[in-house]
Amino acid sequence: MKSLSLALVVCFLFAQNHLFAQSSNSAGFTDVNGVNFLNAGIGLGTYGLYGTGGLPVTASFEHGFSKNISAGIGFGFVQRKYYHDWKYTYLMFQVRGSYHFSELLDLDNPKLDVYGGTGLIYRHYKLKYDERGTTYDYKSSGGSVTIDLHAGGRYMFNDHIGGYAEVGYGISPLQLGVSFKF
Repeated sequence: MKSLSLALVVCFLFAQNHLFAQSSNSAGFTDVNGVNFLNAGIGLGTYGLYGTGGLPVTASFEHGFSKNISAGIGFGFVQRKYYHDWKYTYLMFQVRGSYHFSELLDLDNPKLDVYGGTGLIYRHYKLKYDERGTTYDYKSSGGSVTIDLHAGGRYMFNDHIGGYAEVGYGISPLQLGVSFKF
């Protein structure tokens, strides 16, 4: 968890140097070609271990490859400890693509981006039961590949920093966080 937090801080500091040095995209979100999006947030709820808790940490990066299409990668992590002997870890890695609907919906607010898309997710879990001093220790892990569907929106507070909300089938049904555009 500490290494993930450190990685997010390093990404933020690296991105911050480039955020304010570039000019504004005056077209708003009607053309995302060449635009990068870095999202960092938390999930509300989780799909791991039947939704039994923990606070998922999420991050994604997408690059605009055409006027309305972006693609990139995503990551999610949640860990939960039960009592003193159960520990559950759930990781999610994804490759995703999004279609940006601002032009299609004729949105006249250049700060608002509405998007939706699909992708592939690899989910990995690890469950460990360790009752100290007994022979009832248990470890299990596994993974699966599944389809991702997501829909979301971001609102930019200035040319480079905004907030986002996204629903989908990643690590959490709802994600909220900060979005960087550069």
